[in-house]
Amino acid sequence: MLAKGKIPATEPLIRVGIFLPEDQMQSVTIDFPDPDNYRISPRSCWPQSKTLTASIENGQLIANGREIAKITIQRNALTGDYKQPLIVHNVTAGRGFHWKKSISSSLLGDLEIRVADGNMLVINELPLEQYLSCVATSEMSAECPAALIESQTIVARAWMLANVEQKHRKLGFDVCNDDCCQRYHGTGFLTPQAITGAQATRGQVIMNNDQICDARYSKSCGGMMETFESVWGGSPLPYMQNIFDADRNLEWDKLPLSAENNARDWIDSTPNCFCSPKVVPEKELTKYIGGVDEAGRYFRWQFDYSQAELTQLLNQKLQIDANNIIDIKVIKRGGSGRLIDIKIEYLDSADVARSIPVHSEYNIRQTFHPSFLYSSAFYIEKSDIADNIPDKFSLYGAGWGHGAGLCQIGALGMALQGYKTAAILRHYYPGSRLVTIYS
Repeated sequence: MLAKGKIPATEPLIRVGIFLPEDQMQSVTIDFPDPDNYRISPRSCWPQSKTLTASIENGQLIANGREIAKITIQRNALTGDYKQPLIVHNVTAGRGFHWKKSISSSLLGDLEIRVADGNMLVINELPLEQYLSCVATSEMSAECPAALIESQTIVARAWMLANVEQKHRKLGFDVCNDDCCQRYHGTGFLTPQAITGAQATRGQVIMNNDQICDARYSKSCGGMMETFESVWGGSPLPYMQNIFDADRNLEWDKLPLSAENNARDWIDSTPNCFCSPKVVPEKELTKYIGGVDEAGRYFRWQFDYSQAELTQLLNQKLQIDANNIIDIKVIKRGGSGRLIDIKIEYLDSADVARSIPVHSEYNIRQTFHPSFLYSSAFYIEKSDIADNIPDKFSLYGAGWGHGAGLCQIGALGMALQGYKTAAILRHYYPGSRLVTIYS
């Protein structure tokens, strides 16, 4: 596994969680194009008809009718780098988000299968550069220009090697396969462009003050990048600032966007930013965004809730007993207009006025959608008000994701306009420098 704060001098192996305990999977099915290309331990697990099925029974891992502590599947060194991957079925993509679905992942490298917290845990170990070639076109489409694919690969490598969060270390892997970390769907979306992007940028990261940048990224910043501390707290990072996702010719005098009226005016506008439909028409987004994404309007969007719908949603999400939602008060916004702190005012089941705070852009997004809202850069308009009780709430929003660091649709817009990889990275991570740490 990767060591926090250590800059590798050679390409490392990484471990990726494919089935997590939270997926609550009780079985796994793996197809082998050619079992002779793999070493399987214990030998009693040798697949029947090129398919291995393992399940959990009474808390124990079972394969071929035998109880096993752990299954390891190791790839023979003689097989080609990208040839004949293992195919793992029923893998969760979009874990916890509105685009959640089940896919089959074609995986390179080795697999480890065991039980964790009573559920199936599947870990994929493989060289970092192979992993990155799969990430680039899991996150975005192979139709994207080379500058976007290279930028995405460098940023994914830097984030991985900065290794700041280590969310899954206790389970024995570096990252998971999904948006919680970064998307890795195996070779299913692998293309010659993605392989070329990894090879052309091999070992390259962005650095600041001799440290690899914690290079976060999201799908669409909505035209203004967010700061690190507004999303995750802690100390500011100098390379994550409130900067327009545009060239220096953009003029916008209603700042800061942390001010409520300015945020509303910003969300109601369509400024000429790199991630705006003026640069990347929304009707063309389908061919550029990731294969598991859903087509939609992300730069500016709207959700409508009736009083009954919002009350039911907030009761479920916040474990309150509201009869009616009265208002949502803005307490704090970040510099991109994203909500950081709010207060929800409501009447409880006894018609007593109460309120409850919601903190952080993540929790706000989780609260205001059955699965997960595009972003927390939104404002709410109430309508059809009778006796101080609104019958309708309309959410008007901007962007998709936390908005800090690289904006993927914005970087796509830059690439389509002819910007090169280095210029894209300088724009999204000001003050960083591009460094090759291994060849």
